[in-house]
Amino acid sequence: MNKLLLTAYGFSTDKIKRAALGLLNIEHSSKTCIISTSRPEEKEKHPQMQQIRNDLLEFRLDQVDFLDVEFESAKKLYGYDLIFLNGGYPFYLLHFLKKVVLTTF
Repeated sequence: MNKLLLTAYGFSTDKIKRAALGLLNIEHSSKTCIISTSRPEEKEKHPQMQQIRNDLLEFRLDQVDFLDVEFESAKKLYGYDLIFLNGGYPFYLLHFLKKVVLTTF
């Protein structure tokens, strides 16, 4: 079953962290991907992105990667158990994600 957690605040509160942990199956190896266009000039180097990565690692996830869907193939997302879509430019990100869906089916 696919699960979706929508939050405008990342993992900034204990309630959000508990909700996220409740959705995760951390009994097995988990590959996680963060997609971000927040502050396009910084992307994964932005302090907020690094904080999200650290929060995910604190959830005992095995691997946390970044993917720049503007310049890398979004098809790489199929190998991940969890995808974290960060805000900033969600419609811009969805534009690139839709291209994968439309070319796959």
